Amino acid sequence: MERNLEQIKDILLKALKNRDYQKVKDIFDNYAMIDIADSFKDLDEDNKEDLKYLVLIFKIVKPSISSEFFSELDIDLQEEIINSLTNQEVASLVQESSNDDIADSIVEWPANVVDKVLKNASKDQRNEINKLLGYKEDTAGSIMTTEFITLFDSQTVKEALDIIRKIGRNAETIYTLFVKNKKFDLVGVLNLDDLIFAEPNDKLIDIADKNFETVNVNTDQEEVAQIFKRYDLNAIGVLNDDKKLTGIITIDDIVDVIEKENSEDIEAMANVAPLDDSYMNTPIIKLAFKCIPWLIVLMVLNIGSIFLQDQFQFLIGTLTAISVFLTTLCDTGGNSGSQSSTLIIRGLATKDFELKDYFKVLWKEFRVSLIVAIITSIFTFGFCMFMFSVNIVNIPNDFAPIANGEKEYLVWITLSATVSISIFVTILLSKIIGASLPFLVTKIKLDPAVVTGPLITTIMDLITLTTYFLLLWGSFNIFWPQFF
Repeated sequence: MERNLEQIKDILLKALKNRDYQKVKDIFDNYAMIDIADSFKDLDEDNKEDLKYLVLIFKIVKPSISSEFFSELDIDLQEEIINSLTNQEVASLVQESSNDDIADSIVEWPANVVDKVLKNASKDQRNEINKLLGYKEDTAGSIMTTEFITLFDSQTVKEALDIIRKIGRNAETIYTLFVKNKKFDLVGVLNLDDLIFAEPNDKLIDIADKNFETVNVNTDQEEVAQIFKRYDLNAIGVLNDDKKLTGIITIDDIVDVIEKENSEDIEAMANVAPLDDSYMNTPIIKLAFKCIPWLIVLMVLNIGSIFLQDQFQFLIGTLTAISVFLTTLCDTGGNSGSQSSTLIIRGLATKDFELKDYFKVLWKEFRVSLIVAIITSIFTFGFCMFMFSVNIVNIPNDFAPIANGEKEYLVWITLSATVSISIFVTILLSKIIGASLPFLVTKIKLDPAVVTGPLITTIMDLITLTTYFLLLWGSFNIFWPQFF
């Protein structure tokens, strides 16, 4: 049965208010946990009555279910719930929660909530949570879970299945299993179906896949995501610096990573600092200050363009038609550079090529840019001549060379050729710069998605304007030196 999120919340709250606890349990049995949690996204501290009933869920629903529900809630609601539960209830909730989920939330909870959670966690759980918190953000160690099943290579299939039945409910996954030897070295990986279709007395070492992928605790999460994609994995083992299995990463963690990285890249390419929360849950003032820094930086950098236009104001004053093409020229440079940088950033992210392939990529992009520049510049010349001929762009009557009897078409040709050559140079350079910047930025350990976009725009504005004005100055000196 399908209902919208608002209906789910209304049904659940009604059941809680009527003390129809069986109905509450039925809702948790029949709806996805994420949908139930999302139905409470608009709940805030002003809704004291509804918050009270939300807390009641954790008193009547068994911890193995409520813990999953808890992990899907917004951070603010998690805080309210922890503060409202008794120490015993918190202990039950934490015990049933995944250590990696708790670790993810701890970094955002206030100190009093963190203190209450850790005080009511077992010693072993505290140690595991603290271990997870010790890893650098956005690494394999920071997203892994320590709740997984390991088996020994000397065990039989029957023994392995018995272990899974006994402890499998507390593991992050039972579909991918990890096989160790007596030295606790990882020697193989099993899928659950390998056990199901094997003979009961088969040794695990004989049926385990010994050609498997692993990552180090310090491996960047984006690289982990690429490994999952390349090898079509459901889970992967995470090794410490001593090559010992210390955790695993599952596909659901990778989906979260991909979503996060994509969001950050989109925000970065729009010159907006990454959001810590969803757009709707982020305060207006915070959204504003996420945008302001980059806008100010770009405005300051664009002073160079203003300076150039001021220095060549005498040309614009001589023939105002010159200014008509400025926007088109600058936009073409930025657009062309962005095309190349986007392709290169994507290629670096997907491992289509690496930093060592720079010259191969540059040679290819140069040939592409040459073709694009030639075709676009030819089109530009023809289009400019057309605009002059049908008076879309006019040469003023008081332009001295025309007043002195010069042919008007000479002005058309000169300006059209200047714009065309400027377009050629702009596209050629913008694509080369657009292809080079992501490599440079990646080399110095910065995010190319953040830096490349605004840099290309600013650099190409300066190059485009310089090229255009110098060509115009040269043309005027050749054909109409009387102005100088």
